[in-house]
Amino acid sequence: MAIPFERLGWLFVRYGKRVYPDWADPLLFDWLQTLPRGALLLDLGGGTGVLAAEARRERPDLRLVVVDPAVGMLKHAGEGVDTVVARAEELPFADAGVDAVMLGEALHHFQDPKQALAEAARVLKPGGRLWIYDFDPRRGLGRWVFWGERLLGEPANFYAPLELQDVLSSLGFSVAFHERGGRYVLQATLLLG
Repeated sequence: MAIPFERLGWLFVRYGKRVYPDWADPLLFDWLQTLPRGALLLDLGGGTGVLAAEARRERPDLRLVVVDPAVGMLKHAGEGVDTVVARAEELPFADAGVDAVMLGEALHHFQDPKQALAEAARVLKPGGRLWIYDFDPRRGLGRWVFWGERLLGEPANFYAPLELQDVLSSLGFSVAFHERGGRYVLQATLLLG
């Protein structure tokens, strides 16, 4: 039994923002300010577009695309965002054509997170930005979420921040992260050629 995302869009629209801790918002907003005017920003595994809506409020000039394999989630994405039905491991975007990618509580749901991160690196322009919010499976709330998702039949492909930093470094990113209570925000920049 896996989480039936196709049928849970209404739930994520109503309660999705509540799962993000208050301390993560300023990190997202500061990160958004580093993007160029009119930047193309992908919200991978974005579901109903909770993060995209936050980005739209903070930076209405951005071109926002929510990417998710669940049509039942994407149909709830708000106005001002485009939606694309796709898996993060097989992005239908050209090489080096995207300014930024964000993932909010999504990476651990991917079947092959390393492939998804490689795809993010492929579509990002040199100097492109990556923002990830997720749970650390070793501590605090992250430990509970890890075991809960395993019990629900989800992939539960969680990374500890330092482990994810190593994966991203191998893909050509410089990385920094902030962690509190079993949750973390990781910000990365794809290094120039």
